[in-house]
Amino acid sequence: MRLGRLQAWMLGLPTAVVYGSLALFISILHNVFLLYYVDTFVSVYKINKAAFWVGETVFLLWNSLNDPLFGWLSDRHFLSSQPRSGTGLSSRAVVLARVRALGWHGPLLALSFLAFWVPWAPAGLQFLLCLCLYDGFLTLVDLHHHALLADLALSAHDRTHLNFYCSLFSAAGSLSVFASYAFWNKEDFSSFRAFCVALATGSGLGFVGATQLLRRQVEAAGKQPECPALAADGGLCGEELLTGCQDAGSITLGQYLQQLARHRNFLWFVGMDLVQVFPCH
Repeated sequence: MRLGRLQAWMLGLPTAVVYGSLALFISILHNVFLLYYVDTFVSVYKINKAAFWVGETVFLLWNSLNDPLFGWLSDRHFLSSQPRSGTGLSSRAVVLARVRALGWHGPLLALSFLAFWVPWAPAGLQFLLCLCLYDGFLTLVDLHHHALLADLALSAHDRTHLNFYCSLFSAAGSLSVFASYAFWNKEDFSSFRAFCVALATGSGLGFVGATQLLRRQVEAAGKQPECPALAADGGLCGEELLTGCQDAGSITLGQYLQQLARHRNFLWFVGMDLVQVFPCH
């Protein structure tokens, strides 16, 4: 009985809360990663200086390239493979596809986070592989999470509403850093490792639960033309379409790069991203 009430309560959560909670499951991992991964490899695993800078250099290149590459691959896969309705793509179909992707990539992000805290290869090789794997899954999760914002909310007011909950949950996720101080010990790493296992488990299960809830809400909205649950948060009502996206999935990589190169803001972004990789990571 209690389980049924809990399930009913969770299904009744506003879409904005469920969407925003995904930011919590990212934040509890990423803040700990940023604070401790260098100290772990330098002070605990004793990585040598050359291997460290080789790993950071490869990571610099990978971090700069994977954002536009994964963005293009995502549009090509999700937009070109979804059913069309009338003048455009079914917005609900795209949302469900991205939610399913988050349900897979979120737990994989948690697993890649765990790979930092258990020595399983030579320090230099583990450093390189862990950075690239973690950043790759983080990019995929961020990509689908932010893309959902545009699909779930069609007005600036509704998107601000969703962003508010993202900011709120991100701030809550930063509390994992304060909790980590109680477990961090270079001499006895086991307690901190157990703490990271708990974080990764909570994050992975959270992604699975939140994406399941979001999927059910979107599917339920499809059966109710008025879709009150989503409309309150600025969502998908009736047969709304992603118009103007008919050819988004057919753009080649060369055309995509040419379009990006013509945007001055993008060039500034790439330059700043290259500069900040070393001090920020």
